[in-house]
Amino acid sequence: MTEQADSPTPESLAPGSGLLTPLGLTDSAEQLYSEVSAATAVASADLAGRDADLAALIQVGLLRVTDDERLVAIPIRLAVERWATEQELRVRQARSAANQFAALQRTTHGRFLELVRGLDQARDVADQLQYRAETTVLCFDREPYFSQSRGDIAPAQPEVSARGIKYRVVYQQRALDDPLVMAAVRQSLELGEEARTYPNVPMRMLIADHSLAVVVLPYGTDPTDQGPTDVDALVVHPSALLDALVRTFEAIWQLAVPVGRLTADSEDGDLPEHRLLLRLLATGVTDASIARELGVSERTVHRRVTRLQQLLGANSRFLLGVQAVKRGWI
Repeated sequence: MTEQADSPTPESLAPGSGLLTPLGLTDSAEQLYSEVSAATAVASADLAGRDADLAALIQVGLLRVTDDERLVAIPIRLAVERWATEQELRVRQARSAANQFAALQRTTHGRFLELVRGLDQARDVADQLQYRAETTVLCFDREPYFSQSRGDIAPAQPEVSARGIKYRVVYQQRALDDPLVMAAVRQSLELGEEARTYPNVPMRMLIADHSLAVVVLPYGTDPTDQGPTDVDALVVHPSALLDALVRTFEAIWQLAVPVGRLTADSEDGDLPEHRLLLRLLATGVTDASIARELGVSERTVHRRVTRLQQLLGANSRFLLGVQAVKRGWI
């Protein structure tokens, strides 16, 4: 026999609502809880074959067995709060264990540095660094790229950006000549990334919250595509070295050229053709890349640049950029 708790009254759930799914409960367990909550008594025979659901409900605290072997439904709010408290305790214990293990590893690898070997491990470390970020992710992005990842954004970036984490990325200037890389940059910009280009980005690197860095160390050359054959990664913990990496990023960021929006749209409607051309010129990519982005020939690019120089009275592309900035075109 089962009976309903006297006070407070347990809630009744709509069948198949899925509200208890975060607790690891199935729809059938949710249905059983609703039956027990709504009924004044349930015959034991009616529970035959539902042992798994009963056990799951008892484990999360939604049902309680009394001394006389009756089942009592516990109000959802009380049960879930208790379950959440227990989960939070487990999470704290897991984090504590992870920190202790990491500290033990650092006694082996070094107090401030850890060497991670192999592509898969390096990718995992880079992803985890982004997931743990609370405010910002800083990134140097440059070749060599692995052929299978040139056109892909970082797997963690969409989820991390959705949490409001700010990405600032400096790309190697010549890397944007690669259509696949440019496509990935465009996706990243749509996620809210701030991007700039610089002629000589010194390394591939990620920094989270100025408190942890991952420096990518590619090695070996694949003769088919000139990409690296493998990669290691150096994890840098809070230290003078990490401070130097942050300062290096900020110094190059100040010198780098903003990429801006590389699409034909803006908040005000269509972006004037000359303004898009100027922004592409400002990134330092080749005329061939600009032609590819605009869907025109290189000859057309040259003609449009010449027309802009005449319009603004600039006898060089450098002066063209200066005049465009003065007019607020870029």
